[in-house]
Amino acid sequence: MLSEKPVYNLKVVLRETGIKADVLRAWERRYGLPMPQRSPGGHRLYSERDIAIIKWLITRQNEGLSISSAVQLFREKEASSQNPLAELVKAESPAQLAVFTPDLSLDALRNTWLKACIEFNEPMAEQLLHQAFSLYPLEVVLFEIIQHGMRDLGEKWFEGEATVQQEHFTSALVLRRMETLIAAAPPPLRSETILIASPSDEWHTFSLVMLNLLLRRKGYHVVFLGANVPTDHLDEAVDSIKPDLVILASQHLASAANLQKAAQILTRKNIHVAYGGRVFNSVPDLRKRIPANFLGQTIEESLLAIDQIIQNPMVVRIPDTTSIAYQKLAQEFKEKRGLIETNSIEALKAKGAPVDYVTAANLLLGNQLTSALELGDVNFLTSDMVWLKAYLKKQNMQKDQLDPYLRTYAESVQKTLNGYSSIFTNWIESLTESEE
Repeated sequence: MLSEKPVYNLKVVLRETGIKADVLRAWERRYGLPMPQRSPGGHRLYSERDIAIIKWLITRQNEGLSISSAVQLFREKEASSQNPLAELVKAESPAQLAVFTPDLSLDALRNTWLKACIEFNEPMAEQLLHQAFSLYPLEVVLFEIIQHGMRDLGEKWFEGEATVQQEHFTSALVLRRMETLIAAAPPPLRSETILIASPSDEWHTFSLVMLNLLLRRKGYHVVFLGANVPTDHLDEAVDSIKPDLVILASQHLASAANLQKAAQILTRKNIHVAYGGRVFNSVPDLRKRIPANFLGQTIEESLLAIDQIIQNPMVVRIPDTTSIAYQKLAQEFKEKRGLIETNSIEALKAKGAPVDYVTAANLLLGNQLTSALELGDVNFLTSDMVWLKAYLKKQNMQKDQLDPYLRTYAESVQKTLNGYSSIFTNWIESLTESEE
């Protein structure tokens, strides 16, 4: 229990908290927090609770909040009968505090933070983010340390230098931090409502969570639906919320077809839709298939585009239509996919080839291929083949097994499907020939 007896003078408070005297006086004058009492001689006297409040506010600042937002959060917790000071973290040991890097450059902070994440060292990773937020503006930390660091980690995974577990640990840590910042964001100042969601089969939400935070900081009212939102559920939500703009994002081809379907349904109802994501950066021609506004290749570009769309909604170009041949092939492939995959496994066994990797390969290739066919061009899958190869390598597929697997899969497609199968088999041939 923290004592509220005013016994500590200003010198003690400055030593215990590390705050500067002029900053503390500004907090007291502007926000009334803390509220010291006065000695008979007119000097400020502080209690244990006052000191704890100062430390709590400093901690929130280190997490990226402005002092006004931190004070507001403190008041809200008190008003809801919560004890904000119960959340104070106990003082770290000297060993824990030694994690701070003497090099305060963004590159050094990012590299040290990423190293801590890879080593599953949560206290160190958290302390480094505290330090970064205390030194740099929130947007700089988000872009230059967190986003850049996540991109570096993805490259390490691709090169086999990081595991899926390390990536998941880092993502969870980052998402938890951003959710804290979102919860403390000020109330919306603008009248426009923006709905954000990932389409069905899209589980990656990092970029959308960051966009959610940044749009709230710009004063927008944001409704965030999260990952893997089925199209019919999204349609129902739009009818209920009536947003001024719907934002969707896909990172992989497997969810891009679902994004296309959602955009088609919403634009027919005169709903303004915008989209982005890694797959649209790596396959620019894919944008021609989406009846919505492309937001750009970075979150910074997206923020500018969103402001422009809100102020002056753009006319969406009618996308290229999928050919009859592709429509028929997509339908037939979905109906006979199970048979194609079974035949490919049996054919590989007959050739004496290993098949321990084939189930994972069939699942991934089949999902990507289904989306490419629905979107109207099997070549959309080409750019993902590098990623596909890296994934299959992690599933114990050897480099020299990929081409025989693809050719066997193509033979199974040709054997199982009708005339339009040449669309796929010709693509496989061109792909495998380019590797020779």
